[in-house]
Amino acid sequence: MSVCCFLLLAAAAAAPAQSDPRALVARAVRAAGGAKRLQQYAALTWRGRAVVHLPQQKRLELQGRWRLQPPERALVETQDAAGSSASLRRLIIDGDRGWGEARGHPSSLARELVAHERDQFYLYHLMRLAPLLAPEFTLTALGRAEDGLHGVRVAHEGRTDVSLYFDDAARLARLETRITDPGSGHEVREVLTCRGVIKGAGLRWPRRIEITWDGEPYFDLELLEFQPLRSLPDTLFRPGTGAGAPEP
Repeated sequence: MSVCCFLLLAAAAAAPAQSDPRALVARAVRAAGGAKRLQQYAALTWRGRAVVHLPQQKRLELQGRWRLQPPERALVETQDAAGSSASLRRLIIDGDRGWGEARGHPSSLARELVAHERDQFYLYHLMRLAPLLAPEFTLTALGRAEDGLHGVRVAHEGRTDVSLYFDDAARLARLETRITDPGSGHEVREVLTCRGVIKGAGLRWPRRIEITWDGEPYFDLELLEFQPLRSLPDTLFRPGTGAGAPEP
């Protein structure tokens, strides 16, 4: 057999695995720690530092604590980079309700802001990967992108489609979707790029997540600690309960 024929047969043999989106996601689940662990740990917590990219090339540097039970619940506590207690802010999302809290005083978020935050925390639900194998998700193979990553489009009723891209080791490298900017009301193309690895409870999670809107920097996050949990207490998602300031 010629080398040319051998390569053609090898490519043909590999094609079904690459064109089967569920097979690719199943590989990604194994690479991230396995279905049992990913299903077992439905909540995610981490401490990290972040940069918010503001207009006129301004930057807001933060430190904080994220506690998520995606896709419907999240508590994010942030302070300025110096850790000033006066700068402590909380964001609470519980289903279709949301609150912002400063100096211990909560206020309800506008409907469009709640919808926007729910769309953002839904992405972390997809990043857990195991939920994608449930029948309510429709997966479509996108083939290889220009940068060589393997793409899968994820569709779910009531949610915006999201494209996930994996490297040759089936590790999640990028997410792409479209969301509504609550400030302008305009739709923007959002891209999350995942870099590095941080481990906890046998799971692998991106150490850095860089977010762009229409190609411009929007939010950069670096995880310093990462701990998956089975669940989070209901009391965390009640405004005004004082969930605790993030530690440096």
